[in-house]
Amino acid sequence: MAILVTHVEKGGRFVVLGASASKWATSRGSAIFGNFAPVEESGYVRSIAVCGADGRIQFADGDQLRVVSIDGKTPQELLGDGGS
Repeated sequence: MAILVTHVEKGGRFVVLGASASKWATSRGSAIFGNFAPVEESGYVRSIAVCGADGRIQFADGDQLRVVSIDGKTPQELLGDGGS
């Protein structure tokens, strides 16, 4: 199964090789109160592995890509009007 995507801002077509998602969190002591009031940060990252015609593997944020076709059919052809 081949999934082709395009980069929203830069254009270009790519083949999707795989996808991953991960959560992360960090904590450090604050400058004034130390560990009594730590500074905490967290986030969520979606990463899509793609390659272009040159075969070079690249990683992109999932929000930067749009699906062009799946096995030669557009998402609308596969899902019809019922897809959201």
